[in-house]
Amino acid sequence: MDVLTALQALPKAPFFFLRHGETDWNRDRLAQGQTGIPLNQAGQDQADQARPVLDGHGAVRIITSPLKRASETAEIVNRTLNLTINRHSGLMERSFGPFEGKPWVSGFVDSELEGAEPHPQFMERILTTLVEALERPGPPLLVSHGGVFKIIVELLCTLPDARAANAVPFRFDPPAGPIGDGARWRVSPVDPVRSPDTNSCWTTP
Repeated sequence: MDVLTALQALPKAPFFFLRHGETDWNRDRLAQGQTGIPLNQAGQDQADQARPVLDGHGAVRIITSPLKRASETAEIVNRTLNLTINRHSGLMERSFGPFEGKPWVSGFVDSELEGAEPHPQFMERILTTLVEALERPGPPLLVSHGGVFKIIVELLCTLPDARAANAVPFRFDPPAGPIGDGARWRVSPVDPVRSPDTNSCWTTP
């Protein structure tokens, strides 16, 4: 499903998003992509701190990337939520191929890199997965990656430079009018008081 078709097919239904907790490769600023890096102790603590933030906000199921850092995060937050967890390969981070494990360069996100997953294909994968997730009763909690968050806020909220801090829960709400007529999705932290004011996107302008 191409991006335009996916945007047109996207159900107007709210959902939650949680980026995984910190890993050693995050700390050392190395490109992770689809390498199976586990959470470090700080990342486990971050996921644990997200549990009470998400509790009671109405998520009905968890859909997580199967990569270790995301699935570990999902399992930790689910100690409180007690929801069904489904793993979906469509929520994996973009593959950076031979660049994984190398020093992170900001241009990796939008660049076409030899041996990496093509950026247009990555966008199509994320939007197609989101359509699938929102077609079922919700709202779901998506546990995924920074690159996935960037694609979603760029395409739904027209915020090209948004970032998600590790393990900070966000809620996405659909627009009242058709996308393309000035109406955009709104993204906001589930709990602005408890969410750290770091390099994260809080709301659409």
